[in-house]
Amino acid sequence: MKRNIFIILILILLAGCSTLKEMSYQDKENLVRHNLAYLNNFKGEGVLEVSFKGLSLKKEFLIIKNHNSLRLDVLDSGIFSLIPSPFASLYVKDSAIITNYNKGLFPDMVFDKIPLQELLDFSKLPQGIIDEIIKNKAFTIAIIQFEFDDFYRLSKIKVNQESLNLIYRGPDLSRIELASQKADVNIDFDLFQQGEFEIKPIILQKK
Repeated sequence: MKRNIFIILILILLAGCSTLKEMSYQDKENLVRHNLAYLNNFKGEGVLEVSFKGLSLKKEFLIIKNHNSLRLDVLDSGIFSLIPSPFASLYVKDSAIITNYNKGLFPDMVFDKIPLQELLDFSKLPQGIIDEIIKNKAFTIAIIQFEFDDFYRLSKIKVNQESLNLIYRGPDLSRIELASQKADVNIDFDLFQQGEFEIKPIILQKK
């Protein structure tokens, strides 16, 4: 019985792969653009876990992304998880800003030499990159490599030895895993919704 179930599952998988291969080029392009649009404007909430040198830290998070900026707020749960308070934030536009609300933990950081903003709007990828995704399921800009799964969904972003993995449950993004030489970060979504959301920039206080 178990052997028959296994064979059926294999046949379903092969049928799915065969269907994808039989899609026209235009259908594949439409699928690529649809999946990129899925990640262009969204809001997500859930739990973020950071592992560093054997230590583990769990916090709630709120992430908002649109076509030209992104903000990730990490939150302390507060008493009985009723009143979350800011713990740290990441803001990306023409530069990346990392700030925290416990200045004894780590200093504010600014990274302004990475072409970040032009990578945020997936709707403006040139046709040549779309063609490369369809052909190779990957493309590279500068030192940043983007990889796609068999359904043309963005599945991995690699920069040197660090990688960001996107994991889907059915059609929905459910988890993001960041593996680096310094720490591992897991982001699990309890809520993920598409739409236009306001993003407030982070303005660092002058010292």
